[in-house]
Amino acid sequence: MSLKKKLFRVFGLLLILTCVTGLIMLTSFNSKKQEAVVCGKVDILIDHDKDIFFLDASDIKFLLINSFGDSVKGDKIKNIAVGRIEKVIEKNDFVQDAESWLDANGELHINIVQKQPLARVINSSGVNYYITEKGNKMPISTKFTSRVPVVTGNIKEGANNSNMVETQVLKNILELSHYIHANTFWNAQIEQIFVTENAEFILIPKLGDHKIEFGGINDMQEKFNKLEIFYKEGLNYMGWEKYETIKLDYKGQVVCDKKMQL
Repeated sequence: MSLKKKLFRVFGLLLILTCVTGLIMLTSFNSKKQEAVVCGKVDILIDHDKDIFFLDASDIKFLLINSFGDSVKGDKIKNIAVGRIEKVIEKNDFVQDAESWLDANGELHINIVQKQPLARVINSSGVNYYITEKGNKMPISTKFTSRVPVVTGNIKEGANNSNMVETQVLKNILELSHYIHANTFWNAQIEQIFVTENAEFILIPKLGDHKIEFGGINDMQEKFNKLEIFYKEGLNYMGWEKYETIKLDYKGQVVCDKKMQL
């Protein structure tokens, strides 16, 4: 190997070593600088776009103060455990999911998804609670009331049996509530669900002075389809106040009882 090539190789190695050393020093400097950065802002975003208002930013700040002694604002970012913050927030009864992170400016961002109630249950002992889309039980809030169907009647299960729905009756209520919630028309129309002694359902609509004997959740889509057709092609012409009871638990037909004339 010529002397020129040897010198070129040595120069190249020295250049690489210098760059690596400089990068290490720069990283170390930035790391020390970053350790001194304090959290200047706590940005809390809650999914109020779903018209659910169980929580607001002040509730989350109160959780942080109770758990960490302050709202985290002003703390050095090296001492802020975002994972622990998420766990603390997710223990709240109204929180489905929480994500938190720190940006390059030292700002703490917290995004919260609230639990989505599908129905409000009042059991046979008068105990109130919500059931959510995930099958969780959720306490009633003094701050906000969700506009969901109220379920009453023959329901034994309380709020403290388990965090999740347990009995078949409540599981059927959950399935029925999912269907109602997913349909814009029925979500606006069904106001109450009554559970009978034989675990069947009676639906009470907002519009019209009648009750709907739904039966069990078998053939649920078919029942709602024929009820919708009856509403559009029957009640719209004959009047919403003509019938007392609409019965859906008959294959392929809707059976009605007229109101008694006084």
